[in-house]
Amino acid sequence: MLRSIGLIALLFALAVPGYAQTDAVAAWRKEIVVRLSASKRFPAQAFGQAGTVVVGFVLDRNGKLVSSWLHESSGVPAFDEESLAVVKRAEPFPAPPPDLGEDGLKLFAPMIYSKLPRHPDTSADIGKIREILQGETQVESRMRSICRGC
Repeated sequence: MLRSIGLIALLFALAVPGYAQTDAVAAWRKEIVVRLSASKRFPAQAFGQAGTVVVGFVLDRNGKLVSSWLHESSGVPAFDEESLAVVKRAEPFPAPPPDLGEDGLKLFAPMIYSKLPRHPDTSADIGKIREILQGETQVESRMRSICRGC
């Protein structure tokens, strides 16, 4: 949740020109942030690392991705590659509002990656793991009581 808020705040800070924007432009930018956030994944090869990448991209009047580039690297190649992939996965973007100037079609999006608290391949939570281990312990104690001399 905090990553999404941070992403939204930084996107607006970097992408908003120095003039007042209409509600339609603000809503369009918000849709882009939502799309980017939904497409973002944590790269498994970067487990235990954190970083921020800023990706620049240009859209056409139909919302099609024209180009994307790495504006600021995180220093972690996996984050840099994933950030460029996020922009491509988020396509198609919504068409920009007609009152948006051509300079508004060039956007910058920060991608913030935090350290994961556990290995990304672990899909079970701690409670489930404890439950499984307790079940195995009960089975093992029953087996010992049945087969004392085995």
